[in-house]
Amino acid sequence: MKNLISRRANTVALISSFIIAFITGAFAFAPNAYAGWFEETYPRFFSLQTPGLFQATAFGGGFGSDKYGVAQEGGQVEQSITPYIGAFGRATGYQLWIGNGFNSPLAPGSGNHPRLNFGRLQGGVDFTLMSGTHLYVSGGKDVGDSHANVVEGDFSSWLMLHSRHPLNGSFSSIHDFENGVTSTEIDLQTILLSTEKYMLMGGAGGALYNGGFLTESQGQGGPDVGFYYRPWQMGVSAQAGYGSAHEYGQVSMYKQLGWLE
Repeated sequence: MKNLISRRANTVALISSFIIAFITGAFAFAPNAYAGWFEETYPRFFSLQTPGLFQATAFGGGFGSDKYGVAQEGGQVEQSITPYIGAFGRATGYQLWIGNGFNSPLAPGSGNHPRLNFGRLQGGVDFTLMSGTHLYVSGGKDVGDSHANVVEGDFSSWLMLHSRHPLNGSFSSIHDFENGVTSTEIDLQTILLSTEKYMLMGGAGGALYNGGFLTESQGQGGPDVGFYYRPWQMGVSAQAGYGSAHEYGQVSMYKQLGWLE
């Protein structure tokens, strides 16, 4: 296993080095063309955003199956820096219920626990890659029944923005350094109906878990629906399906606020 990991790491390093060398060489031969493309694609990239924008989001939700259940609640604040970069902080509280005497997924080998409570504090950077496309990169640490260091990447992009049914694809991956598990979520939704006051969305999504104490990859997936009420800047989404946790259901809610500075 160690040799396999080492070979994969060497392959990734080799590919990364090739990509960096190729990009560096291309820029060396065509610096003016690159500078022109960059300025055209990201005008005022290094200028402070004026007026600035401060945003706050409150969120909560839950997941339930016959194996375990999770409730979560928290908030995120973000401050714009340039038109393409923002800094954000996020705090989330989790309550994890473990059914049927399963071992703790946070710290395998620590014994059975009917309930675990922990918080997660994160901070990072939001990159606006293009209109409707964001990449969030963050790191943080758990407190309470979990003491893990975590790194997370979240990607979301809206396509066909000027059509009747814009399409959103999102991807989120987080690695827990305490149990060694990488959790990845993927979701694809389209706007089914949009009015002046609300939007109705539908699609499908799922999650995949691998690494760490898991002997094989696990996951689940199913259809989902979403509803957003514009006057309140508030949304709710729900999903149900089947997977490693057997039948499951989950729901989430969020409320957005924003202030120009």
